[in-house]
Amino acid sequence: MLERAERLRLLLTLIERATSIAVVRDFLKSRDISHSAASWEELRTKRLVPAVEEGKIQLSDLQALLRRTEGFGRQHIFLFRCPAERAKMMVAEARVRELFLEKGVGQVGDDPLVVDLPSQPTFVDARFAERGNVKSMTLKEVEKRTSKRLASETIDETAMTFTKVYRVEPQRAINVVRLWSDGLLEVRIASRDNTTRYRDDLAQFFHRLKPIIARDEFTEISLNQLKKNLWVKRVELQKLVKFSTYTLQDDEGMSLRANTVLSTDDLAGSERIAKSLAEFHSDTAYCSDSNIYFKIVEDAEIVKEIHVLLNGEDNEFAVTAAITEEEYEYVLQHN
Repeated sequence: MLERAERLRLLLTLIERATSIAVVRDFLKSRDISHSAASWEELRTKRLVPAVEEGKIQLSDLQALLRRTEGFGRQHIFLFRCPAERAKMMVAEARVRELFLEKGVGQVGDDPLVVDLPSQPTFVDARFAERGNVKSMTLKEVEKRTSKRLASETIDETAMTFTKVYRVEPQRAINVVRLWSDGLLEVRIASRDNTTRYRDDLAQFFHRLKPIIARDEFTEISLNQLKKNLWVKRVELQKLVKFSTYTLQDDEGMSLRANTVLSTDDLAGSERIAKSLAEFHSDTAYCSDSNIYFKIVEDAEIVKEIHVLLNGEDNEFAVTAAITEEEYEYVLQHN
């Protein structure tokens, strides 16, 4: 068990990586705690640490903040389904706790593990919830990855060589799975810098989930109809969704891509684009990818746009930036 001071230090470090200053300021404001800060250093040393020392914030509060900010966004999400009868059995809390004990993970969900860069992928948290009459089980895994960053380039004209030196940097990746008792399964794989394909990551994660969740019990949920419907209903959805790219492809591999020039533009507002895509459309054409932004509106003002990529596998979409739990649920609700 981590000592209190070390646990506090690690929690603050992980929260800083997971979210934004604005989210943490809102967290403090909601507790009537001084929240002004221009930098993470100031927020940490002048606001968070004193609040903990004075008992205004407990470590459990920081753990809850980490729970709602880490593992949402910067991920590729894959959707699956299984029969509800099987799902109800799999989300049973007693079953999951017993299987975690067999994996050597105790007190699952009671006191989540706080680890930074484990030597091997480690399940750190389990959450059991209920929405309406539908129960859910969420498991979070921390995985240590490495990435390469170019550090220097050297040309040796005498030896006729060109040398590149890369710095290997560790990265903390968060993978999450959530199973609903109605059969819906969400698998969220942390994004990588150097690939757009996650088939191997997905297979390895499913392997680590055994026997809690078995891949062969689930079928993929195709998002092809969703991609089509979003465009078909683009006008009525303009207050909710903005399109920056939209690509149609037919069964011969021919494609037509429309994209905006400015980030503030919306393809849905262009009749010429709509006509061009309509002319290309046929029974064999489908949307192969689309860049869209879900708008979060408060008091008739757009306060945030969440970038979502609809590409990759048929059952895959990606959220490109870190978001909160509430923002992720907002996106999933409209997907």
